[in-house]
Amino acid sequence: MRYRSTILYLVAAILLGCLFFYDIYQDNKKERVKKAAKQLFKFQVDELTSITLISGRETIKLQKKGALDKKEWEIIAPIHASTEIPRIDSLKDKLANLKYSRIIAESASDLTQFGLNNPGFKIIYRINTGPGQLSFGNQTPIEDGYYTRRGKEKKVYLVATRDKRDLDKKLFDLRSKRLFTLSPEKIKRFLIERETGKWTLIKKDGRWQFEDDEAYRIKQQKVDSMIRRFVWAEASSFEKEAVEDLDPFGLQKPSALITLSDDERSEEILIGNPSKENNVTIYAKMKRKPQVVTINKYLVEDIPQNREALREKK
Repeated sequence: MRYRSTILYLVAAILLGCLFFYDIYQDNKKERVKKAAKQLFKFQVDELTSITLISGRETIKLQKKGALDKKEWEIIAPIHASTEIPRIDSLKDKLANLKYSRIIAESASDLTQFGLNNPGFKIIYRINTGPGQLSFGNQTPIEDGYYTRRGKEKKVYLVATRDKRDLDKKLFDLRSKRLFTLSPEKIKRFLIERETGKWTLIKKDGRWQFEDDEAYRIKQQKVDSMIRRFVWAEASSFEKEAVEDLDPFGLQKPSALITLSDDERSEEILIGNPSKENNVTIYAKMKRKPQVVTINKYLVEDIPQNREALREKK
């Protein structure tokens, strides 16, 4: 009798457990359906092939690079430039999964009151099956969101302010700011050229040495640190996309020329005058690129004035 009671209790416990997990499953299912119902678009991130951001007078066009199955993107307007991959991934993910807070009007006869007759920000996107558009009008009086509509629909949605901010990016936000493309571990040659001299260091058997003086003992850590700084350096600003006269930036006769090389290619950066805008950046230019940029001056503070500054004294 006791054995039978135990079995009954066990069966009852299993049934209660099943009901409990079924309720959780149903609640989760309802939540997923509710979230999906508020999603503005039905496409997946990987279906996007181009995105155009129109904000005021600025139009930025982003396009998937090469074959459609590739994930690389590039900027093709207003300039041609490589992109900041994490920023592009975030933008695509936000657009594909964008949700609205609520529906403001099912069929608005007058879009003027929402600022959607002349939207301040528009996104035009293209997926494999065709184009689409999202327009942002005025911000709500309590600033909790923006009035939005899809394509030419008359339905007006409210999209959270933070979501609009995540989509409304500037050119500087989206373009790649890295100056060098080399990998620091592959660099085998490091050339420093200043008014006070010119030194070429080569890496041999895992150690740096002067090309013309193998016996000279060099501060290995200092050289590695300088190389890492330059390889991972980013532009603080893009001053000019293309310039013919380098003299105003101190780049016609640069204060320093740095060349980094691996076994296949070399990249060079010219260091110019301090920036006129502030006291923490200086003008610079990659030799084979048209842009004049600014970089943080800490990147060049350790560039030696002579060989002695690189001598290992111990």
